[in-house]
Amino acid sequence: MQLKQRFIRSLIYYGTRAVIGLFKLLPLGFDTWLGGMLGVLSYHVLTRERMKGINNLRKAFPEKDLTWARRQLKLSFEGFGISVMELIKLDTIAGCIDDYITVEGLEVYEAAEKEGKGVVWITGHIGNWELMPVYFARKGHLTYVVAKELYDPRMDGLLNGLRESYGVRPILRGSPGSGKKILRALRSNAILGMLIDQDTDVQGVFVRFFDDNAFTPRGAADLALKAGARVVAGFITRTGPNRHVIKLYGPIVPERTSSYEDDVVSLTQSMTYCIEQHIRQHPSDWVWMHARWAKRPPEVHNG
Repeated sequence: MQLKQRFIRSLIYYGTRAVIGLFKLLPLGFDTWLGGMLGVLSYHVLTRERMKGINNLRKAFPEKDLTWARRQLKLSFEGFGISVMELIKLDTIAGCIDDYITVEGLEVYEAAEKEGKGVVWITGHIGNWELMPVYFARKGHLTYVVAKELYDPRMDGLLNGLRESYGVRPILRGSPGSGKKILRALRSNAILGMLIDQDTDVQGVFVRFFDDNAFTPRGAADLALKAGARVVAGFITRTGPNRHVIKLYGPIVPERTSSYEDDVVSLTQSMTYCIEQHIRQHPSDWVWMHARWAKRPPEVHNG
C-alpha cells in the first residue's frame, strides 16, 4: 500500500473515532437531527450518488415523476444520516430498547426457532438495519450477522466491536473458517442475519427485482436448502424520532425439485420478491445509491 493511501486511511479512521467521541457527548435528539441535516447536505453535494439514486428510482417506479423520485431520494439520504447517529448513540438506545423499538410478527420468528435448525433472517439495506440484530441479541437470542470485510481492518474492528458490545456476533464473509462458523451458528439454533439486496462480488444468481434481472447473493438459499435452516424476512421501519418497528414475514419455504440449481433460483427469487414488496411500501427507506443492476445476465445465443 502506498504511503499516501495509508495516510488517508489513517486520517479517516482517527477522524471517525474523534467524531464518534464528540457526538457521544451530545443528546440523542440533537445527534439524530444533525444526522438528518448532514444526510440532506450529502444529497446536494454527492452529485454522482444523487444521479445514480434518481435513475434507480425512475427505473423501479416508471409511473412516478422526477419530483417524486427526488423527494424519496432526499428522504433516503436523510434517513441514512439519522441511522449513523443512532448507531453512535447505541448505548442510549440499547439501554431501554423497548422504548425505541417494537416488533410486529414475532410469532413468525418464534415458529422458525422452534424447528431447532437455525433461522436465516434475510433483509436489505432498509431503514436502520443494524438495530434489528441488536434488538434480538438484547432480548437474549443468539444472534449472528454475516458482514462484509471493510477496506481497513481498523474500521472493521470499530464496527464489529460496536456490534459485539451489544451481543451481536459478526462473521466476516469470505474470511478463513467463515463457512464453518456459519454452520455452527445454525446448529446452535441461532439467528443468522444476511443482507441479500446488493450486487456484490459473491456467488449469486440472477432473479427479477423491480422487473429487471438483478444479480443476487445465493448464500441464504444454499443454507436453507443444504442445512435445513428456516428462512424469515425482517425489516425495520422508522415511525418517528428515534422510534422504529421491526416487521417479520414468513416463513419463506423452499420448493424442492429434481434440480438443485433451479431450487436455489426459485428460493432466491421468493426472498427478493419479499424485499421488493417492502421497498414498494417504504421507498425512501432503501439505499438507492447502490448500482443494483450493474451485472447483466449472459446472453443466450441460439443456433
